[in-house]
Amino acid sequence: MPENASIRNFTWADIPAWTALINELSGASGTEEELDTDFKHLFLSQPSLGAEDNCYIAEVGDVVAGMARISHEPSISRVVAEVAVLPAHRRRGLGRQLLDTAIARVGELQASVLHIQVPVLSRGGRFLLEDSDFSAARRYWRLATAVDGVGATPLPSGYSIRHFELDRDEQTLTDLQNAAFTGSWGFAPNTVEEISARVRVRPWESDGILLLQSGQEVCGYNWTQRPKQSDASTGYIGMTGVHPDYRGKGLGRAIVSAGMAHLESKGAKTVKLEVDQSNKPARELYLSLGFDLLEEHVWYELNLAH
Repeated sequence: MPENASIRNFTWADIPAWTALINELSGASGTEEELDTDFKHLFLSQPSLGAEDNCYIAEVGDVVAGMARISHEPSISRVVAEVAVLPAHRRRGLGRQLLDTAIARVGELQASVLHIQVPVLSRGGRFLLEDSDFSAARRYWRLATAVDGVGATPLPSGYSIRHFELDRDEQTLTDLQNAAFTGSWGFAPNTVEEISARVRVRPWESDGILLLQSGQEVCGYNWTQRPKQSDASTGYIGMTGVHPDYRGKGLGRAIVSAGMAHLESKGAKTVKLEVDQSNKPARELYLSLGFDLLEEHVWYELNLAH
């Protein structure tokens, strides 16, 4: 560990440095995926995040060299953490100190389990977690496909798609997402307050959430994201869900392809998403729609239940 390394809690004055660090760590600096300070401020202002208590900055001298952010999900007694160090400051013990800081915070929150995701190819990250008694719990795939003239799958008779509307659909989306994912690995049921905050954190196009209806009943959704820049060529599918009562009707393919077509209509040339490798129906759906594997990530788990 460098003698002049220190870790402290995040403050709102750190937004510029925090944003620059996140962009550098993700490789987004200077690209269409680069995040701005306004977005990071909105994102970290979500009430459920508690940024000043749950975000940490590692400094080496006057250089911001690393970060840790934890997200507490008390309904399932889980914490999800992100720990990262700039390449120039790795292999000096800073990652371990950030990890220890995150674990200590989890203890304060009295959560039962801590999850951290790292790329399969990150040998240093995986070694650090395994050396700290984490075990591999799940693998996720990051997929991508070109969307040149993809077109949407025709909807069955009686179904339609509309866009999410602010101040109208927050409760509907909350209920639908919880119905679609409760019981799935790692999913914490959302509150309407959380969804209301999340849909207002927008560096993205404003009409990106598509709702699938049977008559007047909303039964599925596709949450797409695309940077607002008019020349952004990459779009994302964040969440896709179909209510359990409506599964087995081909609606997943219909709503995903509708999301892809929507992103293409906005100018996206490529669509990216993430899927649980163990979720065979979702995995096979995306592969059948032309998605290819970009990279694989591992979710590591530290069980803290006593």
